[in-house]
Amino acid sequence: MGLDELKDERLRKLKELVRANIDPYPAKSWRSHTIKQALENFDDLSGQKATVVLAGRVMAMRAHGAITFADINDGSSTIQTLFNTEHLSDREYELLTSTLDIGDFLEVQGPLFLTKRNERTVEVLKWRMLAKATRPLPEKWHGLVDVEERYRRRYLDLIFNDDVKKRFEMRFRIISSMRKFFAEHGYQEVETPILQVKPGGATARPFATHMNDLDIDLYLRVAPELYLKRLLVGGFERVFEIGKNFRNEGMDREHNPEFTMLEAYAAYKDHEWLMGLVEDLILELVTEVFGKPELDYEGTVISLKKPFRRIPFADIIKQYAGLEYDLADTDDFVRKANELGIQVEKAWTKAVLADEIYKKVARPLMMEPVFVVNHPLELSPLSKKSAPDSTTVARFQLLMAGMELCNAFSELNDPQDQRVRFEEQEKQRQAGSEEAQRLDEDFIEALEYGMPPAAGIGIGVDRLVALLTGAHSLRDVLLFPTMKPNA
Repeated sequence: MGLDELKDERLRKLKELVRANIDPYPAKSWRSHTIKQALENFDDLSGQKATVVLAGRVMAMRAHGAITFADINDGSSTIQTLFNTEHLSDREYELLTSTLDIGDFLEVQGPLFLTKRNERTVEVLKWRMLAKATRPLPEKWHGLVDVEERYRRRYLDLIFNDDVKKRFEMRFRIISSMRKFFAEHGYQEVETPILQVKPGGATARPFATHMNDLDIDLYLRVAPELYLKRLLVGGFERVFEIGKNFRNEGMDREHNPEFTMLEAYAAYKDHEWLMGLVEDLILELVTEVFGKPELDYEGTVISLKKPFRRIPFADIIKQYAGLEYDLADTDDFVRKANELGIQVEKAWTKAVLADEIYKKVARPLMMEPVFVVNHPLELSPLSKKSAPDSTTVARFQLLMAGMELCNAFSELNDPQDQRVRFEEQEKQRQAGSEEAQRLDEDFIEALEYGMPPAAGIGIGVDRLVALLTGAHSLRDVLLFPTMKPNA
């Protein structure tokens, strides 16, 4: 029977329920226990012959004449239910068998008992349809064989794959733990605009839109940084935000155009202090998930021990690309990028080329946790210099399992220096760089009123969750990753 015929058959059953004056989509359930609770308290409930009301999706059915078994699952667990004419009228039983399908949501009421095969079961005295499914569940879910379908129809993936559901439950716990960690360290959680007049806080290509009422162009934020630092100006000492950012860039196993970040800022602190905080956060999360400061990611055992190793950016370029950053010129970096198969863009500067080379040849090899420090000034328009006359900045990135997990600075709070940095970014934009940051006069004005010295960090929540759950791709830890629609 084809899909259309199966749907027609289910619609016929839906009409049969309606003709029997049964609402196939009631507003609520009278459930007394989750299935997990019923199973955990099975001995007491069955010994007392207590009547329970359970609800869930029908996952399997077996008919034996005047007896029908159905397995229902409510997300917490699965239990067998027994229907027969001993406890149901002939009409009630006939209506059940003629209208119930796998995939329907069902409510059952009755006592718990053990079958002769020691199967924990509900002996159904009453039943009620909670939601009639008019489309059949796939008989065989393709799972890993059809990865694209898993992402497109995540709801089916969650129904059929317990491991997938557990991974997302772990994601929720990790985010909750991160929120608790920052709150316990004196940070206040805040919310800042997602629609912004000027996209700032990161070098990235934004998504643009238009607001009709005010007749202005707006952008989905690429980062909340500039608004969070305005709060430091306003007198908040420690703030953090967990939310969505949007960057109109490529997609791969480590990138999705819509992603979750945690950004946090602490007044009167610097990036050196922040490294210690990050070490504590990572150790706490890994220990909470794995029971020890060690994890296995795709077959590689990663052990954590403070302090994490620190490597200057220039040393990485020399070790993995064979170039002395201060001595080599832009042409040297272009040649090296071409050797590595990197598609070079005309607007790329020496620093950008070095960063792309680092991402290509060095970052994937960094398995143990390491802080990359002392990045070129040009790459960090919002960070303080390492020293007043330095060409590097007080910045670090945490690498682990070949992924960049966070980016952090001693924040630039000199409005004159910030203007110069923004103006340099504008020059890069005029040269063709769509990722260059914009000159934000409102933010500079805020700095002119005075912002205390501060340390700030952005943590890629999706990447961190992927690491802690052993996921190969960000799409495995995003409930609904960005996908091209089917034609």
